[in-house]
Amino acid sequence: MQSRVHVAVSSIQAFLRAHATLHMMASNRGVGLLIVITALMFLPLEFTQLAFAVAGACAYTFVQHVQEHGSWWLAKDMGPQKVLQHKPAKKQVRSLAARQALSAPKQIPAAKPATTEALASSIWPPVLSGQCWESDVSELLGQISPNAESEDTVSRLVDVVRETILPIFPDLDACGFVHGNLRSGRAFRVAVPDVEIVLSVSPEKLRQKLQSRIATERKMDTRQLEKAAIRMVAEALVASCGFKFRRSAFRGEEPKLTLLAPASFGPFADAIPLDISVNAETPLYNAALLAECGQLDPRAKQLILLVRRWAKDRGICHAAKGYLSPYHWSLLVIFFLQVRRMSEEGSIPVLPPLQQFRAFCDLTSSQGPPGLQRGPRPSPKSSTEPTSQLLKEFMLFYRSFDWRNEMINIIEGERGPPTILEAPGSFVPPLYLQDPFRPLCNLGDRCSDSSFQRIRDELHRAAGLCAANSELKHLFEPWAPCNGSAHDDRD
Repeated sequence: MQSRVHVAVSSIQAFLRAHATLHMMASNRGVGLLIVITALMFLPLEFTQLAFAVAGACAYTFVQHVQEHGSWWLAKDMGPQKVLQHKPAKKQVRSLAARQALSAPKQIPAAKPATTEALASSIWPPVLSGQCWESDVSELLGQISPNAESEDTVSRLVDVVRETILPIFPDLDACGFVHGNLRSGRAFRVAVPDVEIVLSVSPEKLRQKLQSRIATERKMDTRQLEKAAIRMVAEALVASCGFKFRRSAFRGEEPKLTLLAPASFGPFADAIPLDISVNAETPLYNAALLAECGQLDPRAKQLILLVRRWAKDRGICHAAKGYLSPYHWSLLVIFFLQVRRMSEEGSIPVLPPLQQFRAFCDLTSSQGPPGLQRGPRPSPKSSTEPTSQLLKEFMLFYRSFDWRNEMINIIEGERGPPTILEAPGSFVPPLYLQDPFRPLCNLGDRCSDSSFQRIRDELHRAAGLCAANSELKHLFEPWAPCNGSAHDDRD
């Protein structure tokens, strides 16, 4: 009798142990049951005790399953509406209105149609209406021309640069130039920035400041001083203002650095690329000629902006890669507007010779070539050709231009053979582009043969598109380099 009581008590204890274990593992009862059975198999229990424990665990698991999932045998015989009555109260649909609300599709608010301005700010090639060349050119000019927003951003950048370098160079001043709408630049926006900041200081004061800071015994020339000053300014901007270094271009005539200004300096989502140089003259010449071209004939400035944007999108205006710079492309446009249709009787050029530009007279008052005649300021001439027609003529003109035997001479504004003599046995440049402010220098001697061949290929492509009256967006389609191309300088 005592042995039976002992067996019953032991069975109840085993059942309670199994019950507690299964209760703790309610989230995964199948695994808990397996663990309990395995544990009981190794406990020192008799066969009768083990049987009671297993039976109790199975009964407990079955009861818990029925409480959570309802009477599954009723669901087999009853309709869907009666099954709902056996589900927990939290999951029941209490009214017809509630059921209709849950079954009705969700109303998603219709997205606002994207405007042309919004698309143009984030996509390139440009989003144009495609009605005709003239309207598309006008629309494109509205997207790429510098606006008040871009000018305000450059003004803030200049103020930041000036405040940062003031403790280093108290006598140094900063001036900023913007060459396009900062929202429209997409292709090659870092390789060829639309923002230039020029730091101005006299070479004597620059030498005094840097010679004492740089531990060197040899005397530094002007270019070395400019490079050292640019490095010091860039280090200060990176350390204190969050600028990022992108690349250096110290092999050209005017050394410069490309930095990325934080997007917080303007209402833009991306960083703002900019070039910084010391005592550089080209940005000043570029801005002065562009402004006066716009005063003489608005179409001239518009054509310069279009050609520079086209050259930038097609990847042929990065001077560090042996191409023509945006300033060089401006000179090509000015020359074209001076000499176009000169053989036609009664034709009037859009622009006069550079000798009649007031900006040229002011900038060369102390260094002009001997015998240079500075004529009076001409009055603008009216013409009927729109800017879109001038763009087509520009491409056709330079497709057939004799680059080896003719020279780009905007000082006189006439076609003729090269007057810049190369030293015997020296490198023969692929083109002759006279520097208007240093007439004995050829700006085309830094253009490599392979790069110039690409320029000619792009001119042939553009002329073909213009002759076929293709859409303007195809002309400005960004150039994509081939895999492994040495000219892949996109950013």
